[in-house]
Amino acid sequence: MKHSLPLLIVLMLLVACKPTVPSQYIQPDDMEDMLYDYHLAEAMARSEYGEGVDKKRNIYFQSLLKKYDVSEADFDSSLVYYYSHLDRLREIYGHVNERLTEESDRVGAALGELNQYAQHTVSGDTANIWTGVTDLLLIPRPGNNRFQFTIKADSTFLAGDSFMFQFMTQCIWQAGSQNAIALLSARFANDSIVQNYSPVSSAGGTQVRINGIDDIPLKELRGFIYLPNDDASQNRRLMFISQLQLVRFHRHREVSPDSIAHEKSDSLKKDSIQRVTHSRGESADTTRRAAGGGLRSKNAPFRRRTGGN
Repeated sequence: MKHSLPLLIVLMLLVACKPTVPSQYIQPDDMEDMLYDYHLAEAMARSEYGEGVDKKRNIYFQSLLKKYDVSEADFDSSLVYYYSHLDRLREIYGHVNERLTEESDRVGAALGELNQYAQHTVSGDTANIWTGVTDLLLIPRPGNNRFQFTIKADSTFLAGDSFMFQFMTQCIWQAGSQNAIALLSARFANDSIVQNYSPVSSAGGTQVRINGIDDIPLKELRGFIYLPNDDASQNRRLMFISQLQLVRFHRHREVSPDSIAHEKSDSLKKDSIQRVTHSRGESADTTRRAAGGGLRSKNAPFRRRTGGN
């Protein structure tokens, strides 16, 4: 009990020192619930036919504000506050993403290829080699609108490997075009570069694939996700990215017909030499017995002379 008391005091101090959200802004628990409902409404807006997505998105958003008795100005000001406290907003979105994933599982929604590589080990022919953060938050502000990475090749990389960079996205996008991009680039030992890019989905999965070069080792992989900082109108815009993965595929190496023929030829030669050597041994032993030189085959029975000449 004496030892646990100081630990309890430290924990209480840590909790007490954690800054609270000012009362004029939407509190974290309420913000989590609102964002969860917001993204469910976004999914409904995208799934319906007829009117434009932007118009349906606005209808659902106004219904959301009415449900929580929050004005649009209060929501926007709260979002601006959380923009300045991205760690707290990232934590909120982590909870929202868990709830959305549970909801997808409950209704049997498929996540496509995204999860099938998550458990593959690095030693296998197919492996998720990502070791960085698995979720992040981008907003259209300098310093917070770009995520980038570099991975140096090691002994687990083979010439001819191909790669796939993939992740899931949830966005708040008030208006305008969704113009974020993801890029993956490979530099090889001869300094040649292979790269590819893809627009980032506003909701759902994004994948970028590149192929390796046969017989040329990889030097490094680079990539980024970029949200352009061109929002002069200050619309609500943010992008939560989760389940980041970088999947490596070893190239399936087929044995060439020439190689198979060469191996068969070597095997036949070796087998023929063994048979000829064995045959010569038997012939020499038989010849010696026929010459009457007093030598006998090691397999011939010993005969004792009995009487006579």
